Amino acid sequence: MTVLYVKGTTLAEKGISKPMVKPFLISLGILFLLTMHYFQHNPGGAGLELSFNTLSWIPFGFAITFGLLEIFRQQVWRYSRLTLVLFVCCVLLTLPVFYPQAVAEEALPRLTGLWAGWLFFVGLQQFSFTHTQRQRLLWLILAAVWLQTLFGWVQFLLLEPGNPFGYDTVANRPYGIFQQPNVMASFLATGLVLSAYMLARIPMYRGKWSWQHVCLLLTPVATIPLLVVLSSRTGWLAAVVGSLMMLPYLRQFGAKAQWRIWSLMVVLGLTVSWALNSSTDWSPKEERLSLVSARAMHIPQAADMFLNKPLTGYGYGTFEVSYLTQTAHWHHADPARPAGMAGLDHPHNELVFWAAEGGIVPLLGLLMAAAAVFLKVKKARAGTQLALVGLFFPITLHTQLEYPFYHSLPHWIVFIILIHWVDNLTAKYYRKSIKHLLPLRMVVLLLPVAITSYMATTLYSGYLLTKYETTQPINIDYLLKVNNPWAWHNRFEWDLHVTQLQIGTASQNPAMIEEYINWAQEKAKIWPRPDLYKNLISAYLALGQPDQAEQIYQEALYLFPAQAASWVTHTAPQPEEKAVSDTAQ
Repeated sequence: MTVLYVKGTTLAEKGISKPMVKPFLISLGILFLLTMHYFQHNPGGAGLELSFNTLSWIPFGFAITFGLLEIFRQQVWRYSRLTLVLFVCCVLLTLPVFYPQAVAEEALPRLTGLWAGWLFFVGLQQFSFTHTQRQRLLWLILAAVWLQTLFGWVQFLLLEPGNPFGYDTVANRPYGIFQQPNVMASFLATGLVLSAYMLARIPMYRGKWSWQHVCLLLTPVATIPLLVVLSSRTGWLAAVVGSLMMLPYLRQFGAKAQWRIWSLMVVLGLTVSWALNSSTDWSPKEERLSLVSARAMHIPQAADMFLNKPLTGYGYGTFEVSYLTQTAHWHHADPARPAGMAGLDHPHNELVFWAAEGGIVPLLGLLMAAAAVFLKVKKARAGTQLALVGLFFPITLHTQLEYPFYHSLPHWIVFIILIHWVDNLTAKYYRKSIKHLLPLRMVVLLLPVAITSYMATTLYSGYLLTKYETTQPINIDYLLKVNNPWAWHNRFEWDLHVTQLQIGTASQNPAMIEEYINWAQEKAKIWPRPDLYKNLISAYLALGQPDQAEQIYQEALYLFPAQAASWVTHTAPQPEEKAVSDTAQ
């Protein structure tokens, strides 16, 4: 009998490569434990205008890369039916960018985030996580919630006026790293419901409590008082409804002591809140207790826009200008209908936003995605469905009242992880052999390099713009050193051209003033802000052209009558120096 040794030769059978679970989880750990808590001075805004989002894109890009590399390393693509459904939904959400009325460059950031989310979901599916590793994903989210909770308490109790974070100690609504109270509130509410869900999944051995149980039980005590002082109606509703959804699950699958003590911790959290508010003489402002909100005006207005153009919408990337011009038309045709809100680039409702800009196609895509995830929840084990809905409830509610996915990349990542969690509970995974994809593999390897380079230059450019806007006297060198004007195109152009107008007005240089006018007239077609019009009036008056100034004033009065009514046009006011994101806020 002949024994043939083939090990180490080309005749040997190929084994399965060791999966890249560890680097994938490390990337997410860096994101949730480090980068999403990074602070750098900025004038406010959303997306990459907030430094924690910019830095968080770097480990997020690495996580996507590790997930996609796993496909090429194993030469197998692992997917479920939900993967394909969500792909179709993403295609439907992308199609309107090719409509003739769309401004593609304005819609590109959110479409990039959309497809990055789908690729991250695909990456998650490539790993057969152990039970401990799957739990670790939820623990990373909860750890991030705890870190933000601690930061919120520091803001509320310890920071003084003139603090290095620029935190407003007078309003004293501790928004954490998010710089917006409602975004902080939905993040904390997600952590609150997650603590109940995870508590039921960690059994007690011989009636003994572990450090994990203690951490989960202390979460309501730490988060509920902070949710109260945040004065966020969105956060209050999310926390109350989400917690009620969790109680049946916790009672059915947790030990009797677990659900009873967690409920007591919720009561203790409310008690701590009452005691703290009494000792600090804090009480919520009257308007925070009222259901009256500007949303009651601009969400129906945006819905009417969809009904006005249900097939094609007004065009991706044109919501702000389309909203202002359309509501102005309605208001002047019927004064009983309110004029639009200036500077509104999102109607504070995700469904209405995509529908108003893209028509019925993206709306169907969103509804299809929601239905697909809901069907996955329905297939879950009896008694768990309500709790699974509760996990999604805080962020989902927030998307219908604001735009958390634009304010916070961590919210989007948490949402994708929760979708994967639900899918993994019931999914049947399919495997497709993938070969001869070396070019794609090279592209994937270059992905983290490209993302890191872009985000690093974005952070540096944001730092320079902030220095330029806050330094007196003005130092133009900061503006000239900006190396990524594309990420800051609105803010960079604003600083550049307002400075040009100021210098031109001071030196009586008509050429510089006319250059500003040419830029402002084009900019107003996609970015019609009151300060832009105000400066345009100043420019015409500085050139001695009152007729043109009056024409611009009448246009401003048509678009945003509440703001323009108080302007004075017969004298040349000083050019407005507000930064772009201040007007956006």
